[in-house]
Amino acid sequence: MKLLFFFILLVFSTVGYSQKDSVYTYNYLSKSTKFAWTTFGGDFLLLGNGNTRFTENGINQKIDFQQTLTPRLTIGGIHFWGHADFYVTFPLNFLSLQKKPDALEDLNYQQGIETGFKIYPLPLKVGRVSPYVGASFRMLNFTQQAKNSPFEYGVNYQKMIYPLQAGVSYTSNRYIYSIGVSYQNIDEIKTFINPSVNSVVQFNTVSLQVGITRYIDADRNMRTRASVEQENLKHEILEKENKLSCWYWGVGPSAGLQLSESSFLRENFPHLNRDFIGGFMPDITFGRFFSKPDMNVGISYRTLGSTLRGFDDKITVRRHSFMVESYKNLFNWLGFVPFAGVTASIENLQVNVNGQQYSDTKPAVGFIFGWDIRVTKTGTNLLRTNLRWSPNLTLPIENEEMMFDHLEFNFIQWVQFIGRKKTYRKYQS
Repeated sequence: MKLLFFFILLVFSTVGYSQKDSVYTYNYLSKSTKFAWTTFGGDFLLLGNGNTRFTENGINQKIDFQQTLTPRLTIGGIHFWGHADFYVTFPLNFLSLQKKPDALEDLNYQQGIETGFKIYPLPLKVGRVSPYVGASFRMLNFTQQAKNSPFEYGVNYQKMIYPLQAGVSYTSNRYIYSIGVSYQNIDEIKTFINPSVNSVVQFNTVSLQVGITRYIDADRNMRTRASVEQENLKHEILEKENKLSCWYWGVGPSAGLQLSESSFLRENFPHLNRDFIGGFMPDITFGRFFSKPDMNVGISYRTLGSTLRGFDDKITVRRHSFMVESYKNLFNWLGFVPFAGVTASIENLQVNVNGQQYSDTKPAVGFIFGWDIRVTKTGTNLLRTNLRWSPNLTLPIENEEMMFDHLEFNFIQWVQFIGRKKTYRKYQS
């Protein structure tokens, strides 16, 4: 609680530095361009061991499984002058190393896309070792199949978990080296040996991460007197050419996290029932920025799919979302620009249950919120974070419901403003 209070105090302690975007001073640019850095790199995640059950000759037996080592790619951003790291990691599960128990045909223990944050009470600084604490959410994925099984698929279980983290980071001139541990909030799951026999899988709750990320201070060249003059000149040019308001396009990776349990699975396929269905998806957007009210109106397209397998059952889920979104930038705090708004969409929802297709196209309303890293309004591009949610989005199937109420987390989206580069080139001598 003390750490949370420190973080909130840090966020609001310098709110007096906020400035109007139409006038840029050296003090503003010097402070705001140090607010955030972009990071990319990778790490290794070492998951703990555990044990599971299987049936051999009609006897239920317990068997141990070993640790899993998985390489992961990481993209993120350091915020609040080195005090916070927001990130998303994408596991390369096809490169995971885990020894399968000899008694089983297959065993696969992995964890999926992770989104989280780290808080550094002692901020990241070149030559410094900084401890951190944090939290995240990621998907636990466990699959096993017995030898000589009469079923086509092994049992597969997925669950969203919320690990707590602690560790240290060292910052060099270009890289951040980190080592830490995570403690996940569950130590066992209930699953199935066959469609009618329950089982329990137990996990070591502690995992280890070792990683390296490259950080880029893309705005460092703006911390000069000449840059201040240039940014003000750019503002005058855009104002003269009526280009402060302009069109934009954007693209980035996103993750969709289902928030509710599906009654259709619970009642008809309990061995496939889970409180998480989601995955990775592209997020494509196009719209217009309106400078005077400081808001955006745009359209976006995302598509999300998932496959559930267990024994002789296979269910595929697909969502196509065509969305109109309108959101207002709330304030500019040294280049950190949060926004909030509403969405309206046409949703195409599809579920295939062992070859039987169910689908519907329906309207939906929702919410969008997030933030831009936008030091000035004169840039040709920026980085955006989007979170979207369409509550109560469902597909009725046989008097039950399949849920599609995903929380969509698009951590880093590249946004390009159309025509600004061409406008600036007109004034180059």
